Amino acid sequence: MPYLDDDEQPLQRIDLAQIPPTGRLFRLERRIGFQEHAPEGPVVWAPAHDEADEDDARRRTDLASVPGVLWSFIGSYGRQSAPAIVHDHRVSLALGLPPEEALVQRFEDDRQFRVGLRQQQVPLLRAWLMWTVVSVERYVRHAPRLAAALIGQSVLGVLAIVTATIGLATPLLGAQSPGWLALAIAPAVLAVFWREERRLLVWLPYAGALLAPLLLVQLAAVGAFRLLELLVRETIDRPFLDDSPGPVVSPTLR
Repeated sequence: MPYLDDDEQPLQRIDLAQIPPTGRLFRLERRIGFQEHAPEGPVVWAPAHDEADEDDARRRTDLASVPGVLWSFIGSYGRQSAPAIVHDHRVSLALGLPPEEALVQRFEDDRQFRVGLRQQQVPLLRAWLMWTVVSVERYVRHAPRLAAALIGQSVLGVLAIVTATIGLATPLLGAQSPGWLALAIAPAVLAVFWREERRLLVWLPYAGALLAPLLLVQLAAVGAFRLLELLVRETIDRPFLDDSPGPVVSPTLR
Protein backbone atom coordinates (compact mmCIF):
# COMPACT_ATOMS: atom_id res chain seq x y z
CA MET A 1 0.00 0.00 0.00
CA PRO A 2 1.36 3.45 -0.88
CA TYR A 3 -0.02 5.09 2.30
CA LEU A 4 1.68 4.51 5.65
CA ASP A 5 0.71 5.01 9.28
CA ASP A 6 2.72 6.64 12.05
CA ASP A 7 4.81 3.45 12.42
CA GLU A 8 5.59 3.36 8.68
CA GLN A 9 3.37 0.34 8.22
CA PRO A 10 0.66 0.01 5.58
CA LEU A 11 -2.18 2.35 6.52
CA GLN A 12 -5.08 0.49 8.13
CA ARG A 13 -6.94 3.40 9.74
CA ILE A 14 -7.03 7.20 9.73
CA ASP A 15 -7.50 8.80 13.14
CA LEU A 16 -9.55 11.98 12.78
CA ALA A 17 -11.44 14.20 15.21
CA GLN A 18 -14.34 16.29 13.94
CA ILE A 19 -14.02 19.59 15.80
CA PRO A 20 -16.53 21.07 16.36
CA PRO A 21 -18.87 18.10 15.86
CA THR A 22 -21.19 20.24 13.73
CA GLY A 23 -18.37 21.59 11.57
CA ARG A 24 -16.80 20.38 8.37
CA LEU A 25 -13.13 20.29 9.40
CA PHE A 26 -11.18 17.39 10.87
CA ARG A 27 -8.08 17.23 13.03
CA LEU A 28 -5.57 14.53 12.08
CA GLU A 29 -4.68 12.71 15.32
CA ARG A 30 -1.79 10.60 13.97
CA ARG A 31 0.36 11.33 10.97
CA ILE A 32 0.02 9.47 7.70
CA GLY A 33 2.42 9.35 4.77
CA PHE A 34 2.52 8.68 1.04
CA GLN A 35 5.28 6.57 -0.52
CA GLU A 36 4.93 6.59 -4.27
CA HIS A 37 7.74 4.11 -4.89
CA ALA A 38 7.73 1.44 -2.21
CA PRO A 39 9.65 0.16 -0.36
CA GLU A 40 12.68 2.42 -0.70
CA GLY A 41 11.24 5.68 -2.03
CA PRO A 42 10.88 8.86 0.04
CA VAL A 43 7.76 9.33 2.18
CA VAL A 44 5.69 12.51 2.03
CA TRP A 45 4.17 12.96 5.49
CA ALA A 46 1.08 14.76 6.70
CA PRO A 47 1.83 15.34 10.40
CA ALA A 48 -0.76 15.23 13.14
CA HIS A 49 -2.35 18.61 13.78
CA ASP A 50 -1.09 20.44 16.84
CA GLU A 51 -4.08 22.01 18.58
CA ALA A 52 -1.77 24.24 20.65
CA ASP A 53 -0.46 25.87 17.48
CA GLU A 54 -3.12 28.30 16.19
CA ASP A 55 -1.72 28.29 12.65
CA ASP A 56 -1.65 24.51 12.61
CA ALA A 57 -5.20 24.36 14.00
CA ARG A 58 -6.38 26.47 11.08
CA ARG A 59 -4.81 23.97 8.71
CA ARG A 60 -7.19 21.17 9.54
CA THR A 61 -8.41 19.07 6.67
CA ASP A 62 -11.84 18.99 5.10
CA LEU A 63 -10.86 15.71 3.38
CA ALA A 64 -11.70 15.95 -0.32
CA SER A 65 -12.85 19.52 -0.90
CA VAL A 66 -15.92 18.60 -2.91
CA PRO A 67 -18.96 20.94 -2.79
CA GLY A 68 -21.98 19.18 -1.33
CA VAL A 69 -23.93 19.70 -4.54
CA LEU A 70 -21.48 17.36 -6.32
CA TRP A 71 -21.29 14.56 -3.76
CA SER A 72 -23.32 12.26 -5.98
CA PHE A 73 -20.39 12.38 -8.43
CA ILE A 74 -17.43 12.45 -6.04
CA GLY A 75 -17.72 11.92 -2.29
CA SER A 76 -15.81 14.02 0.20
CA TYR A 77 -14.35 10.89 1.83
CA GLY A 78 -13.66 7.28 0.99
CA ARG A 79 -10.72 5.90 -0.93
CA GLN A 80 -9.72 9.49 -1.60
CA SER A 81 -9.40 10.39 2.10
CA ALA A 82 -5.71 9.60 2.56
CA PRO A 83 -4.60 11.32 -0.67
CA ALA A 84 -6.72 14.35 0.24
CA ILE A 85 -5.24 14.66 3.75
CA VAL A 86 -1.66 14.51 2.53
CA HIS A 87 -2.45 16.93 -0.28
CA ASP A 88 -4.12 19.39 2.10
CA HIS A 89 -0.91 19.51 4.15
CA ARG A 90 1.21 20.10 1.06
CA VAL A 91 -1.12 22.91 -0.02
CA SER A 92 -0.66 24.60 3.36
CA LEU A 93 3.12 24.41 2.99
CA ALA A 94 3.01 25.98 -0.47
CA LEU A 95 1.16 29.00 0.91
CA GLY A 96 4.35 30.11 2.64
CA LEU A 97 6.45 30.09 -0.54
CA PRO A 98 6.99 32.77 -3.21
CA PRO A 99 4.50 32.30 -6.09
CA GLU A 100 6.97 30.79 -8.57
CA GLU A 101 8.32 28.30 -6.03
CA ALA A 102 4.80 27.49 -4.88
CA LEU A 103 3.74 26.67 -8.45
CA VAL A 104 6.68 24.32 -8.90
CA GLN A 105 6.01 22.55 -5.62
CA ARG A 106 2.27 22.35 -6.22
CA PHE A 107 2.81 20.90 -9.69
CA GLU A 108 4.58 17.94 -8.10
CA ASP A 109 2.19 17.75 -5.13
CA ASP A 110 -0.82 17.70 -7.45
CA ARG A 111 0.79 15.00 -9.58
CA GLN A 112 1.39 12.89 -6.48
CA PHE A 113 -2.23 13.47 -5.48
CA ARG A 114 -3.40 12.06 -8.81
CA VAL A 115 -1.04 9.09 -8.54
CA GLY A 116 -2.12 8.45 -4.96
CA LEU A 117 -5.78 8.48 -5.95
CA ARG A 118 -5.16 5.86 -8.60
CA GLN A 119 -3.06 3.74 -6.24
CA GLN A 120 -6.00 3.86 -3.83
CA GLN A 121 -8.13 2.50 -6.69
CA VAL A 122 -10.18 5.65 -7.14
CA PRO A 123 -11.77 5.26 -10.61
CA LEU A 124 -9.80 6.88 -13.42
CA LEU A 125 -12.40 9.50 -14.38
CA ARG A 126 -12.88 10.65 -10.78
CA ALA A 127 -9.15 10.73 -10.08
CA TRP A 128 -8.43 12.90 -13.11
CA LEU A 129 -11.36 15.19 -12.34
CA MET A 130 -10.07 15.74 -8.80
CA TRP A 131 -6.56 16.36 -10.14
CA THR A 132 -7.99 18.87 -12.61
CA VAL A 133 -9.73 20.84 -9.87
CA VAL A 134 -6.65 21.06 -7.62
CA SER A 135 -4.50 21.98 -10.61
CA VAL A 136 -6.76 24.91 -11.50
CA GLU A 137 -6.83 25.92 -7.83
CA ARG A 138 -3.02 25.97 -7.89
CA TYR A 139 -3.07 28.78 -10.43
CA VAL A 140 -5.94 30.60 -8.75
CA ARG A 141 -3.92 30.75 -5.53
CA HIS A 142 -0.45 31.46 -6.86
CA ALA A 143 -0.83 32.94 -10.36
CA PRO A 144 -4.26 34.59 -10.78
CA ARG A 145 -3.50 36.04 -14.23
CA LEU A 146 -2.45 32.67 -15.57
CA ALA A 147 -5.53 31.19 -13.92
CA ALA A 148 -7.74 33.63 -15.82
CA ALA A 149 -6.05 32.69 -19.11
CA LEU A 150 -6.30 28.97 -18.33
CA ILE A 151 -9.98 29.14 -17.41
CA GLY A 152 -10.80 31.42 -20.34
CA GLN A 153 -9.13 29.13 -22.84
CA SER A 154 -10.89 26.13 -21.31
CA VAL A 155 -14.32 27.77 -21.53
CA LEU A 156 -13.71 28.67 -25.16
CA GLY A 157 -12.55 25.12 -25.74
CA VAL A 158 -15.78 23.72 -24.28
CA LEU A 159 -17.83 26.01 -26.53
CA ALA A 160 -15.77 24.96 -29.55
CA ILE A 161 -16.20 21.26 -28.81
CA VAL A 162 -19.95 21.56 -28.20
CA THR A 163 -20.41 23.62 -31.37
CA ALA A 164 -18.34 21.16 -33.42
CA THR A 165 -20.29 18.21 -32.01
CA ILE A 166 -23.60 19.81 -32.97
CA GLY A 167 -22.24 20.61 -36.42
CA LEU A 168 -20.93 17.10 -37.00
CA ALA A 169 -24.21 15.56 -35.82
CA THR A 170 -26.45 17.81 -37.92
CA PRO A 171 -26.55 17.05 -41.65
CA LEU A 172 -28.21 20.39 -42.44
CA LEU A 173 -25.18 22.22 -41.05
CA GLY A 174 -22.80 20.42 -43.33
CA ALA A 175 -21.61 17.52 -41.23
CA GLN A 176 -19.04 16.58 -43.87
CA SER A 177 -17.27 19.91 -43.62
CA PRO A 178 -13.68 19.54 -42.33
CA GLY A 179 -14.16 22.83 -40.49
CA TRP A 180 -16.19 21.12 -37.75
CA LEU A 181 -13.47 18.54 -37.20
CA ALA A 182 -10.83 21.25 -37.07
CA LEU A 183 -12.89 23.12 -34.50
CA ALA A 184 -13.24 19.95 -32.41
CA ILE A 185 -9.49 19.33 -32.23
CA ALA A 186 -8.51 22.99 -31.84
CA PRO A 187 -8.46 22.86 -27.99
CA ALA A 188 -6.00 19.95 -28.08
CA VAL A 189 -3.77 21.80 -30.55
CA LEU A 190 -3.77 25.00 -28.50
CA ALA A 191 -2.96 23.05 -25.35
CA VAL A 192 0.56 22.45 -26.69
CA PHE A 193 1.44 26.09 -25.94
CA TRP A 194 1.05 25.40 -22.21
CA ARG A 195 4.03 23.01 -22.34
CA GLU A 196 4.13 20.93 -19.13
CA GLU A 197 0.48 21.81 -18.45
CA ARG A 198 -0.71 20.61 -21.86
CA ARG A 199 -2.44 17.56 -20.38
CA LEU A 200 -4.44 19.82 -18.08
CA LEU A 201 -5.43 22.07 -21.00
CA VAL A 202 -6.54 19.04 -23.00
CA TRP A 203 -8.48 17.48 -20.15
CA LEU A 204 -10.29 20.65 -19.04
CA PRO A 205 -12.23 21.45 -22.24
CA TYR A 206 -12.98 17.89 -23.31
CA ALA A 207 -14.04 16.73 -19.83
CA GLY A 208 -15.97 19.95 -19.41
CA ALA A 209 -17.88 19.42 -22.64
CA LEU A 210 -18.61 15.80 -21.74
CA LEU A 211 -19.76 16.45 -18.18
CA ALA A 212 -21.52 19.81 -18.57
CA PRO A 213 -24.96 18.26 -19.34
CA LEU A 214 -24.69 15.98 -16.29
CA LEU A 215 -23.70 18.89 -14.06
CA LEU A 216 -26.64 20.96 -15.27
CA VAL A 217 -29.07 18.14 -14.51
CA GLN A 218 -27.49 17.67 -11.07
CA LEU A 219 -27.66 21.39 -10.25
CA ALA A 220 -31.28 21.54 -11.33
CA ALA A 221 -32.21 18.54 -9.17
CA VAL A 222 -30.36 19.82 -6.10
CA GLY A 223 -31.75 23.33 -6.61
CA ALA A 224 -35.31 21.99 -6.65
CA PHE A 225 -34.66 19.95 -3.50
CA ARG A 226 -33.12 22.94 -1.68
CA LEU A 227 -36.13 25.05 -2.60
CA LEU A 228 -38.48 22.39 -1.22
CA GLU A 229 -36.33 22.18 1.91
CA LEU A 230 -36.55 25.95 2.36
CA LEU A 231 -40.33 25.93 2.01
CA VAL A 232 -40.72 23.13 4.56
CA ARG A 233 -38.36 24.87 6.98
CA GLU A 234 -40.12 28.22 6.79
CA THR A 235 -43.70 26.92 6.89
CA ILE A 236 -43.47 23.93 9.22
CA ASP A 237 -40.13 23.57 10.97
CA ARG A 238 -39.24 27.12 11.98
CA PRO A 239 -42.07 27.60 14.53
CA PHE A 240 -40.56 24.73 16.55
CA LEU A 241 -37.04 26.15 16.36
CA ASP A 242 -37.64 29.90 16.74
CA ASP A 243 -39.96 31.62 19.21
CA SER A 244 -40.21 34.63 16.90
CA PRO A 245 -40.10 33.09 13.44
CA GLY A 246 -41.44 36.09 11.57
CA PRO A 247 -44.08 35.82 8.85
CA VAL A 248 -45.10 32.20 8.43
CA VAL A 249 -48.09 31.10 6.38
CA SER A 250 -50.19 28.59 8.31
CA PRO A 251 -51.29 25.57 6.26
CA THR A 252 -54.89 26.21 7.41
CA LEU A 253 -54.86 29.97 6.84
CA ARG A 254 -56.48 31.33 3.72
